[in-house]
Amino acid sequence: MTLVPEGLPEQGLAADEIYRELDRRRIDPIRGHWSHSFRGPPDVQEVGRTAFLRFMADNGIFSVRVPYMQQVEQEVIAMCVSLFHPQPDSSGNFTSGGSESNYSALHAIREWAKEHRPQVRRPTIVAPYSAHGTFTKGCHYFGLELIRTPLGKDYRADVAAMAAAITPDTVALVGSAPCWPYGLFDPLPAISALATQHGLWMHVDACVGGYLSPFAEQLGLPLPEWDFRLPAVQSISADLHKLGYCPKPASTVLWRSRDLQRFHYVNPTDIPTGEYRTAGFAGSRNAGAIFAAWAVLRYLGRSGYLRLARQVLATKQRLSDGIRAIDGLEPVASDLLPLPFRATDVVLADVVGEMTRRGYILLGCKDPPLVDMPIDPAADDTVIETFLADLRESVAVARAAGTTRGELRY
Repeated sequence: MTLVPEGLPEQGLAADEIYRELDRRRIDPIRGHWSHSFRGPPDVQEVGRTAFLRFMADNGIFSVRVPYMQQVEQEVIAMCVSLFHPQPDSSGNFTSGGSESNYSALHAIREWAKEHRPQVRRPTIVAPYSAHGTFTKGCHYFGLELIRTPLGKDYRADVAAMAAAITPDTVALVGSAPCWPYGLFDPLPAISALATQHGLWMHVDACVGGYLSPFAEQLGLPLPEWDFRLPAVQSISADLHKLGYCPKPASTVLWRSRDLQRFHYVNPTDIPTGEYRTAGFAGSRNAGAIFAAWAVLRYLGRSGYLRLARQVLATKQRLSDGIRAIDGLEPVASDLLPLPFRATDVVLADVVGEMTRRGYILLGCKDPPLVDMPIDPAADDTVIETFLADLRESVAVARAAGTTRGELRY
């Protein structure tokens, strides 16, 4: 499809006409489900939607000074940080997504290094190959050097390789809980020990699992310690708009202490208007997302999140069994989410190409070739059975070389 930009129309259109056009442009809600996964069940979506709309016109820039907004944002952070085995003065900030949360951590690391490593001229971050692409982007933005280290045979961070990459300029180590490409937790306790040994900041990227892992652990899933239980962990990124089931844009960056949080803030005073004080990178931001997160967190509570965690893990098992039953595909074991699968005797990109033709938007991995399936409690029987049937047929088409090759990409 070629997108041809048009100028602003001379005359406005009727609202009904606009709504019809918007509906026409929507993707199939069944086959398109997987492209916007990480939603709660319909009742959770309705709570978030209603709260968002009520405060959609409010400007979140004022959350640092307007009492009603400040109170709600602080309550959101308090509810979130309570899940991460916090210290007495652990805190956090509400952000627009995992990218901003990771950028916030990198910025704070840089500012912390100015105070605690003043001799370092180009601070270096060491992260495994599987760490999210935002660390490459963020290091570019903030003038940091990123060293990516090879993975072990199990596709987790190789701690020995990370140790070998540490130099006098290293200021921080990164680990994932879990990483996106493989759904695997890095050996975070060992990385924490390494960071402690060298006096380094450790950041944990829990954007995928942050709001599922605490409840999966309660259900008996064997996960390594990954949060503030580890002494070197100074910051954690965790997305509310993934398995916190809050409307986008909603994420959090959490700090071990308020003393570390101070490295997050930049409040200019060299301007005519006085101090320009904001909660993070953004100035104006939609307050609807903050109030929606508050509403969803309060609506679900710990018992609701535990119930949905059980449902997500059951759906993961159901999909895994369904994929395993398709000749030519096999699921790949992951610690949490996503659920990766690979091809055994067909070209996986050809399968993706046929699924794309049918209306799916699948996220992939090139090294090795995988499809990464996000899973949420909104995936009902129709969504799951339609997906598995289409996937089975797409494998048959790919095997017959009757499809266009697709892309394996994030």
